[in-house]
Amino acid sequence: MKMKRSGASARKVRFRDFEFDLQTCDLRKHGYRVKLQETPLQLLCLLLERAGETITREELTQRFWPSAAPLDASHNLNTSINRLRQALGEAGNEQELIRTIPRQGYRFIATVSTVQEDVESSAAGGVDPVMTPTVSAATAIRTEESTKILPPIVRVFLVFIVLLAASLGGFAYYRHLDYSARASRGFHRDTILVTPFENLTGDSSQDYLSDGLTDEMITRLGQISPQRLCVIARSTAMQYKGGHKSVADIAREQHVDFVLEGTFQRQKDRVLISAQLFDVRDQGSLWTEAFERDAGDQFTIERDVTDRIAKSLQIELLAPTGRTTTTPNPANPEAYDAYLKGLFELNKATPGDLEKSIGYFLQATQMDRHYAAAYAALAYSYNAAADWTYMSPREAFPKEQEAAMKAIEIDSTLSDSHLAMAEILHEYEWDWAGAEKGYREALQLNPSSILARQLYAEYLTRAGRFAEAFTEIRTAQQLDPASLTTSAYLCFVNFHARNYESAIKECRSILELDPHYLPAHDWLADTLLFAKKYDQAIVQYRKALDESGNASYFLSGLGMAYAMKGDAEQARKVLAELNQRAKRTYVSPYELAGIYAGLGDKEHALRTLDEALRERSSELVYLAGAAEFDSLRDDPRFKAMVTRIGFPQSAMTFSSKSNSPPSQ
Repeated sequence: MKMKRSGASARKVRFRDFEFDLQTCDLRKHGYRVKLQETPLQLLCLLLERAGETITREELTQRFWPSAAPLDASHNLNTSINRLRQALGEAGNEQELIRTIPRQGYRFIATVSTVQEDVESSAAGGVDPVMTPTVSAATAIRTEESTKILPPIVRVFLVFIVLLAASLGGFAYYRHLDYSARASRGFHRDTILVTPFENLTGDSSQDYLSDGLTDEMITRLGQISPQRLCVIARSTAMQYKGGHKSVADIAREQHVDFVLEGTFQRQKDRVLISAQLFDVRDQGSLWTEAFERDAGDQFTIERDVTDRIAKSLQIELLAPTGRTTTTPNPANPEAYDAYLKGLFELNKATPGDLEKSIGYFLQATQMDRHYAAAYAALAYSYNAAADWTYMSPREAFPKEQEAAMKAIEIDSTLSDSHLAMAEILHEYEWDWAGAEKGYREALQLNPSSILARQLYAEYLTRAGRFAEAFTEIRTAQQLDPASLTTSAYLCFVNFHARNYESAIKECRSILELDPHYLPAHDWLADTLLFAKKYDQAIVQYRKALDESGNASYFLSGLGMAYAMKGDAEQARKVLAELNQRAKRTYVSPYELAGIYAGLGDKEHALRTLDEALRERSSELVYLAGAAEFDSLRDDPRFKAMVTRIGFPQSAMTFSSKSNSPPSQ
């Protein structure tokens, strides 16, 4: 039912047991304020203003996340809607307030009435009730990796920070003494959150500038003093974009010691950037500074601003450290532009977008032969293409290795360079000790790197060191509490540890927040399959196929589910389809082996595994613990394969068919 309007716009409306102030976005139930984040509240405001109308997903994503990658914007919307429903008490599929209109969007369907002024006045006259949350919202918003594209004017922003440290010099000595006093009380690792720099231009097309500044700050602050400063990751920080929460509220929600806020404004040929650092423990501002410069070289200004703020923060917050990492600026601004475009495409993780990301990173390295970050990202793109079987290992891994080696050669202090090399050593060279050294070096250089912790957790999982893998993921969750991807890794590790019920619970909790999150569908399908819930597994594999555009990787999982269920006819149909696809594109023999093993065809399974071994399939690092090959474990040929890959002894948890799964 559409809300009735009077001549003047209503300020407060009522639905069910709730009242909502359309001007202040204040939501109350029985007079008590409902604790809810800014974006879900703004969504509710829009839905109430247009109650009874269907608001499309496209309109909502463009309104609230205009500069995010499409996939990330979709995740953000799903998460915000789910949080809003939880706060309003909608459980399961009730949808008595907010109805999902399939393939369109959302509609507020409950009766909405306006609150008269006299009622409003009497309600406002009392004491403000204590804030009491009706629901504790779960983790979420997968923005983590959405990088903004800079247009060709990649030049201005960064010369600003050049002036910042100098202006703070007089205060540095005091803060150093303050640090010394704190150090005498015992070691403490400070935690800082960089709120998104606010775009004051009034032009949303300039968001890429303010978001780029935020990204640079988070990355560089994570590098300046890893042992003393913990930086909350981007996907958590971006929750506060466009919001108006106080520093105290932000600090309380994220449990941080410091908050850095900033603004960006561009007027014709001038750029104004301001930054303010708050010490939450002392409940005051440490410093604030503003810079105004010509907008002629946006790239240089942005990088200089972030460098100077990072250096001043090191002076303000931390004792001097022996080694810091500073990544050289690319000599060519166009190279930086291509690099950011590559990151944007890489985050989409589809075959076509991965191909585009590789093209952009190649452009960046050709424009600047000494751009280590671009080489590291290029290596990671090749690695992702091989991992998801979008590219054959024979094609991907040599190119990945070349790019990773170049990144290390150019800048051995860059965390991502070591991470790229660690992936090569692990998945291609099968050098388990060398790979672990690389992961540890990457984390030593930047302990705040969420990607490094995720990839190291993958390594530990494949090595059978599940307790350590859980530790890495929980550390990543502390750094990035709102990351859907990081939370999903709990499902991943539990699945490989064969804690199937825990894995199912973790996966389902992720899908409640975002029903379209592809990795959770994949890992849930795998878990249900080996928990012998075959029909449910088939449903999840089909959902993964729908979400991925019918990728071969997920089709092979469906074939294995049919085989293990005992439906040999359907399993062989899938095999026939995959063999036809293999004539046109790459299909992993490792995946075919899983279907053959499910059918009980031991010889074909071993033959295709041997083919995977010859081409060094990236999936072979799972072989020692892969449940689909339990029936082959006592065969000498299978044991020889495991030996050739060089698995550490810790990976042999399931080396015999009689072994039972370990507890978490």
